[in-house]
Amino acid sequence: MSISSDDSKVNFFDLFPFAVLNPQIAMLSYLKVGEKMARQPKKMEEAQQNLLDRLVDLQKNFIKEICKDEQDQDCIELEYNKEHKKFEENPFENHPIMKFSKKFHETVADWLMTTLSNVDDVDSKTMHSARFFLKQYIDMMAPKNFPFLNADFLQKTIDTYGENIRNGMEMLMKDIQNGTITTNDRSKFNIGENIAITPGKVIYQNDLIELIQYSPTTEKVYEKPFLFVPPWINKFYILDLTPEMSFVKWLVDKGFTVFMISWVNPDKRHRNKGFGDYIIEGLIDSIDKIHEITKSKSIHTLGYCVGGTLISTLLAYLAHPNCKRHPKANIDSATLLTTLLDFNQAGDMAIFMAGNYLDAIDAQLKDRGYLDGQIMFNTFSSLKANDMIWRYFVDSYMLGKKPIAHEILFWNSDPTNLTESMQKFLSKELYRDNLLKTGTLEVLGVPINLKLITTPIYMISMEKDHLVPWKAAFDGMKLFNSSIRFVLGGSGHVAGAINPPQRNKYCYWVNEGTVETAADWFETATKIAGSWWNDWLEWLTPMMGKMIAPQPITNFLRDAPGIYVKNQIEDKKIDNNLTKNKNVKDEKTANKKKTNKK
Repeated sequence: MSISSDDSKVNFFDLFPFAVLNPQIAMLSYLKVGEKMARQPKKMEEAQQNLLDRLVDLQKNFIKEICKDEQDQDCIELEYNKEHKKFEENPFENHPIMKFSKKFHETVADWLMTTLSNVDDVDSKTMHSARFFLKQYIDMMAPKNFPFLNADFLQKTIDTYGENIRNGMEMLMKDIQNGTITTNDRSKFNIGENIAITPGKVIYQNDLIELIQYSPTTEKVYEKPFLFVPPWINKFYILDLTPEMSFVKWLVDKGFTVFMISWVNPDKRHRNKGFGDYIIEGLIDSIDKIHEITKSKSIHTLGYCVGGTLISTLLAYLAHPNCKRHPKANIDSATLLTTLLDFNQAGDMAIFMAGNYLDAIDAQLKDRGYLDGQIMFNTFSSLKANDMIWRYFVDSYMLGKKPIAHEILFWNSDPTNLTESMQKFLSKELYRDNLLKTGTLEVLGVPINLKLITTPIYMISMEKDHLVPWKAAFDGMKLFNSSIRFVLGGSGHVAGAINPPQRNKYCYWVNEGTVETAADWFETATKIAGSWWNDWLEWLTPMMGKMIAPQPITNFLRDAPGIYVKNQIEDKKIDNNLTKNKNVKDEKTANKKKTNKK
């Protein structure tokens, strides 16, 4: 959607960077549901009477509670009682108006969701959209989001003589200028200094990737190398956060030779780079370079989120007889970490892949050649509005608190752009048309049929994943013809995935039986405390080959984490065949300059 004028067109997202929840989509959903409601007058009459009954009961209970005998232990005291110090911590917390507002919101919210769910003859997509937007409205209207119904705000204002309001307004104005809500103190982290610091070298670069090889830390390493394929809609260092939270460091310390793809943050120069380019220039070029360095005839891979979708597509491409571009090494196993394959069950994300949303996105793609990563960040935030929007709305703008430093939130607020070609592919061919499941997807001129894949697969999903619902991932497993180990981890899309064993946090479920449905799988699964990383390592290790002496990294371009992760792109052509002599010469020159300076 764009707004026309005599001189130019302004994109919806340029005008309203916060407004990822397009009201037009919500209105269309409600109109369709309203049409069905109008044809069910009896049911609507009963719903209205039910609401009236609920509110009358609420009012009676409210009056009864206020007027209770003072001897009653549950009596609400309207005045401060110095003897019992009942309200010493926050005199507003148990005020009758505060309690009533919360109960009123809960009552109406429950009635709204129940009434909507009881409307007959509404197709599943419309109902999904209507429920999503209704939930957004309910979250927005929570009493805590209104200053004079928030006990913490009132107390804070008294304690600080209104200083919290001034601080909150300053943060609000900065966020409006930046077009996003600040969720963490970004000043406390620097990429390559205290985050993404596992030692390594960039050993290859093209238009789409830098390939990082991490330095070994053990006397012996497994002979088969390991390749991480992160999502290109986020930065790779979610897999290499602080040393205590680094999946990469954990593997290197276990004796793995680890390689990592660092995707470029694209601009208009990359607008025509599509899914096929990411397979060739991303995966196949990486595998070829790994083979050149290690001489290994096979590798193991892990794809996170859409990185797993990319690996699955590559495996199907390689398995087809019409495949024209084979890598120099085989893929011996694939780990699919929170990966979606059946996009018909894409959860709330599907709301943003239809109708006017795609029209608005297409308008920006046409003008810029890429989708601004900030829109992706705001979209993901809206999927968990209470945690990622309203929490900071209250803490920052009302209470005047500055966000704390948090490594995962730092990564989360460091989004990347999407090329025009890639965005159209993801939104239309995968999310909208679900071509990967139907087997009608074509990549590089080859039909993609996941049934052709025979590579062993480890599929790990998360119980509370809002981006890749675990039951959808479970159903996607049926698209393969491989030996698959399915594991369900605790927590969500990121926290459950980045779960080092030493933290002993969350849990995971395994099921050695054969079941048809996700519900049956979970019902008969065994719950195990701790991190799924241990189970995965036990599955993978027997396939990693013998232990050998590690090879030193001699030919490289620069130190890890590279420049792409810092949103830097060199215009000049990079020579990927740097020699050891040149690296040594560069080091001698640098040392000579230091000596002369002294």
